[in-house]
Amino acid sequence: MFAFDPDSHTYVLDGHAIPGVTRVIRPISPDFSMVPPGVLEAKRLLGTAVHEATSLDDDGELDDAGTDPVVMAYVTAWRAFRRDTNAVIHCNEMQLHSPTMRFAGTLDRIATIQFGKRAAEYLLDIKTSANPSPSYGVQLAGYDLLFGELVRAEPLPELSGKPLKRATVHLRDDGTYRVHTFENPADEACFRALLAVHHWEETTK
Repeated sequence: MFAFDPDSHTYVLDGHAIPGVTRVIRPISPDFSMVPPGVLEAKRLLGTAVHEATSLDDDGELDDAGTDPVVMAYVTAWRAFRRDTNAVIHCNEMQLHSPTMRFAGTLDRIATIQFGKRAAEYLLDIKTSANPSPSYGVQLAGYDLLFGELVRAEPLPELSGKPLKRATVHLRDDGTYRVHTFENPADEACFRALLAVHHWEETTK
């Protein structure tokens, strides 16, 4: 039995809490300890609102007029990305878990996007941060592991079966965006190592 508590952002499998991808990569994530807590909380709330709004928009359910104008600026950036890349969204905010590796995560998007004349299938993570971090590649590798377990059990006919490319889409408050791709082959190994450390720490408590 798998469940997710959005208030505490806790994943539960068979009655036991399991780590999310962002929890697993915390040791290598950007250090925001010098940022005032109030600023961090405001950024967190903004990120949550942007994720909810873009998800609704992809489903054709966003109320533009009823959405905060600050959030709508990021939605405008997301729409520009979709338009510029001819994006076809296959999966939207998909919650997955691994019973074998005992971790979980929420994938922002699986999409076919086009840069120039070439189209490819991407695992995308939406960000409201200005700059990328190498840890984002490790984060995406964790999501890729979860998605790999899913498609091995339930192949998705709309996907080619080729390995997913990985990228973050950084949305900006002026309606623009930046895309950063991640191709480090060591990202998956790094995620697996961090997951092993997390599980080891849990056994020592």
